[in-house]
Amino acid sequence: MISEKPSNRDLSQLSALLAVRSQPTSPSGKQTKKAITPANDNKSAREQLAWPALERLAYRGDFRRLFALRHWKNMVFPGSDIQAPEENHLDPETTIEVRPSEAELLAAVGWKVIDRERWHFTNETVNVYERKDSAPTHHKNKNGGEDTQIGNLLFRDGRLIEWGKTGKGSSLRPVERPRGAKGGASPGRPDAAVWAYLKLPGAAASPLTAKPYSKPLSGEPAIGDFYPPLPREEPSAKDKHGRFGVEEGRAMLKEFGVDGSIPFDRLPLPATRCPDGLVSGPQWVGGVKKPKPLGEISAAAGREPEFVRQVDVLDYVDHLRHHLGRHALVLDMAITDATAKEIGVAMGQAPAYAEKRGPSLIDAAIDALIDLDETARVETAPAEEKIAA
Repeated sequence: MISEKPSNRDLSQLSALLAVRSQPTSPSGKQTKKAITPANDNKSAREQLAWPALERLAYRGDFRRLFALRHWKNMVFPGSDIQAPEENHLDPETTIEVRPSEAELLAAVGWKVIDRERWHFTNETVNVYERKDSAPTHHKNKNGGEDTQIGNLLFRDGRLIEWGKTGKGSSLRPVERPRGAKGGASPGRPDAAVWAYLKLPGAAASPLTAKPYSKPLSGEPAIGDFYPPLPREEPSAKDKHGRFGVEEGRAMLKEFGVDGSIPFDRLPLPATRCPDGLVSGPQWVGGVKKPKPLGEISAAAGREPEFVRQVDVLDYVDHLRHHLGRHALVLDMAITDATAKEIGVAMGQAPAYAEKRGPSLIDAAIDALIDLDETARVETAPAEEKIAA
């Protein structure tokens, strides 16, 4: 009988044999068990900041440079700067009207509000109801569907279609719509406010206002009267009344002495001066500022497409790169996960000196951007310096 010789190429149990051989033996002859770990280099990666330059500026409290660096990243990569929405503490029921409400829905099945209590985990005051059992009733409608009645709630094929009746017997149907703005329409300015504006004195020029000296060249007007006054039009088939001419109208005003050349007290005809009054209506718009950011043409054309704005931004970035020079390369690396040492090495510094020189290179590049781009500037309040006593 010939025995099969084991193959030397069978390496399936090699790792187990190596693990047994590598375990030290105890003096008593018993082998101690030791956890077997894979012999590879799967070590945990060193922790690294996602945006070291931003973290350094935020830690220093340099919000001026921090804003400029975020501005540069948002221009180079539009939409990458995520703006956190402002917290809206308004309850959804404050902005959306949903009928029936919780109280109306439970009242329709016979539950009554008996008290109110505050939930400690939400800090909100809620109703406490008195329970009442309601048995549902089912019946077929004329369309062949199934109607279910629970108290005053009427469901048709599983959908709520009615939750009560009005005092006149009309059906109350569920609605969900935006809640209207609170408060009525603005009553407009009262007469007292209009009178206060009309009685304001005119703006007088400052006595320090410089007036230019105009040297007279000639006593004749430089531009002649090229606007001929409208002539008189006789009545015709199109216009039965006709029209007074400008000269005739002026002559008639002078004849009655009401053209403004004669004082009111010296009028040739008896006249009574009436007290000033305000004509009713919204025609008093003096002193009311209602700026319109968009003109009629711009409003009709609508907002410009998003890609047009992005193209303009990219052209502006190219303009900034041309003037920033090597600072643009520093800014491009500063908006990535590159460290200050890596930025210093990329700018030609020795590795031993790059870590010390890198932060100053980043600050200089951001300062150059702030000096060149007005939109990268922000007004920040100076931090209070603590002085030891």
